[in-house]
Amino acid sequence: MIGSSRAFCPYSQMGYKQKGDAASFVGQHLTFKIQEYKNNGRDVLVSNRAICEMQESKKLAELAKKLTVGSVVKGTVKSLQKYGAFVDIDGFQALLPVSEISHIRVDDVSKVLKEGQEIEAKIIKADWEDERVSLSMKELEADPWDTVAKQFPVGTKVDGTISRVAEFGVFVKLAPGVDGLVHVSALEGVDRNTNLRQVYKVGAPMSVVVEKVDAAEKRVSLVTASSVEQDKETAKYLAGQGNDDGTEMYNPFAALLKNKVKE
Repeated sequence: MIGSSRAFCPYSQMGYKQKGDAASFVGQHLTFKIQEYKNNGRDVLVSNRAICEMQESKKLAELAKKLTVGSVVKGTVKSLQKYGAFVDIDGFQALLPVSEISHIRVDDVSKVLKEGQEIEAKIIKADWEDERVSLSMKELEADPWDTVAKQFPVGTKVDGTISRVAEFGVFVKLAPGVDGLVHVSALEGVDRNTNLRQVYKVGAPMSVVVEKVDAAEKRVSLVTASSVEQDKETAKYLAGQGNDDGTEMYNPFAALLKNKVKE
C-alpha cells in the first residue's frame, strides 16, 4: 500500500541481488520508486530494487574513493575457494587470489587462512564498474628473491628438500619462498623418457650446488651434489690419515678424496 492506494511491485523488482522468497517481504515497510502511474493512480507500478540499486551505487562510489589501488586495508575472510579467498572490507567482498597470499607457494588455502580471520592486505586491482577488487598479502611481505643472490651465490652447497617434481626436472626448496631447479639433464641415472615422479618424491632431501642465479626472473639453476654432512665426514677422515709415528700413510682412496676436495 502507498497511502490509501494499492501499487504493484513485480517480485523481480524486490530487494537487490540476494533475496528471500516473496512471502518474506510481507508486512515489511520498504521504500519504492514509482515506475509507472496510469488511470489516475488506479494502476501504479513500483520498484524496490531501483531504490536498492541507487543506495548500492552511492555506497560503491564512496568505497571507490576510499579503496584505491595501493591502499593497505584490513578485512575479514568470508569464504575460502580453491582459487583464493573472499575478504569483506566495509561490506564489500574483494578477492584475495591464492597466488597473492604469500611468497611461499600455497597449495591449500584452508591451511593458511580461516573463515572469520582478520587480515591486512594491499589493493592491487580495482574495477568498480564490474565491482571487482583484488588484494595481495604477498605485497606486504619482504620478497625473499631480493636477497637470493647474496644468500645463495654461485657454488653454494645446500641441503634442501624436493618441493615439486615436473617432467623437465626437480624443484628443490632452498629457503622459504625460494625454489631452485635441477634440470632433468643434470640428474644422474635418468633421461628425458624417465618418469621423474616415480624416482623422486616431494619432501625427500636433496643436496645441490647453485649453478646459476637470475633473481630478476626468480630462477635458480642447480646441480646435484653430496650432502654437507658427507663433506664434513670426508674432511674428518682425511684429517685423521697417518701412522702412529706421525708420518702420513699413503692411501690411494684418501688421495683421490683429497684431490676432489681441492677441486
